[in-house]
This record gives sequence, structure tokens and C-alpha cells, in this order.
Amino acid sequence: MQGNATQFIGTLLGACTVLVATALGAAAVLGLKRIGGRFYAATIAFCAGMMTFSALEMVTQSHALAGHRVALSSLLVGMTVFFLLDRLLPHAHMLLLGTEMRSSKRKVALLVGTITIHNIPEGLAIAAAFASSPSLGWLVTASVALQDIPEGLMVAAPVACYGVGNRRSFMWGVFSGVVEFVAAMGGFLFLRGMSTATPLALGFSAGAMGYVVLSELLPDAMQAGSKYVALGTFIAGIAAAYGFSTLIGF
Repeated sequence: MQGNATQFIGTLLGACTVLVATALGAAAVLGLKRIGGRFYAATIAFCAGMMTFSALEMVTQSHALAGHRVALSSLLVGMTVFFLLDRLLPHAHMLLLGTEMRSSKRKVALLVGTITIHNIPEGLAIAAAFASSPSLGWLVTASVALQDIPEGLMVAAPVACYGVGNRRSFMWGVFSGVVEFVAAMGGFLFLRGMSTATPLALGFSAGAMGYVVLSELLPDAMQAGSKYVALGTFIAGIAAAYGFSTLIGF
């Protein structure tokens, strides 16, 4: 009984830690004053680079856990679901509200959706680690928290570029951390069924991210400013994500 209480408290503290880390990253968007064409292109492309690296890492982890069939099938399902969501969102908006959905709102919905889904397996990983031992739990928590700082900005900055106010963009960034918190606590409560779901969630998240990067972020970055600025910051985003993954030992 005492062991379960210790695991619960550890998971709760770990979940709070990653939520705070995500909020800190998202808070950087509050300092944005003006979003010009080149800055817009650079911001979108940099976040696209980070998301590309994250998607590749998730596919690799999914493959390591469950093999190439699960990794590939869940990747394709993720891309297909977000393709359909991309096509259906404007129609659903019209049916529910009777007004046309602006392109920028659709982009925000897709972007926030992909990062939110991506945070679910990370929350589950924290729960699994604390179920194993407190030391492993804090190791995984530290790794995820370091990664969540740029991820908080990765949600908030593009959302701001798509016309949402800085404060609301910050709140969307925090929301992605709240989802991770809920996933961690839910993973603790339903730990037995988690092991089979994690590779599927990883592959699905990678597919969702890949679709948004290829269909929305990169095309927008190329159109908004110099393609060389977009390409350079896209590569910088990949390099930054690789640097973080090396730092935290992934």
C-alpha cells in the first residue's frame, strides 16, 4: 500500500515538473512584439525542423518496441487521420457554427492537435518509469522536462504566427503540457494496458507531425519569406532537436 502511495506521489510530482517545463517554454512567446515576414518564416521553419526530428525519433522508438509493421502502420494511420481531419474541419465548422472556417484557425487546430497527441506517450513513459523505481522515474522526468521547454515554444510560437494573440498562444502551449500531465496520471491508474498502446501512440504521433510539417508548416515558411531563410532555420531546428536529444541521452 505504501509502495503504491510512493509511486503515486512520484508520478504526480513528475507530471507537475513537465507541466511547468512546458509552460516555461511557452512563456517565451509573451515576449514577441512584431511578427514580420522573415521572422514568421524562420519561426515556422525552425519549429518544423524540431517536429521533424521528433517524428523520426518516435518512429524509431515505435520500431524498437514493436517492430516495423506496427511502426509503419501506425505512422500511416496518423498521417491519414490528420489528412482527413484537415479536409473535414472546415465542413464541420460550417455545420456546427454556420460560418466558414478561416485557414489560420484550421492550421492552429492541426498544430495544437499534433503536439497534444505527441505528449500522451511522454506522459505514459513517466508513469511507467515511476512504477518501476523512483530513480528511473526522475531520470525520465528530467529528460522529458528538458525536451518540453522547446516543445512549449514549438506550440506557442507558430500559433502566434497564425494570428492568435500572444497570451492565447501561451495558453495553448500550456494546454499541451496539461495533456501530458493527464496522460501521466492516467498512465499510473491504467498501467497494465499501457505497454501495448505506447508503440501505437508513438507511430501515430509521428504520422500526425509529419503530415502537419509537410502540408502546412514548410509550405507556409517557404511562401512567407526567403526560401533560404526557411531552409536554414529548418535545418537549425533539426540540429537543435538533435542537440537536446543528445543532452538528455535519448
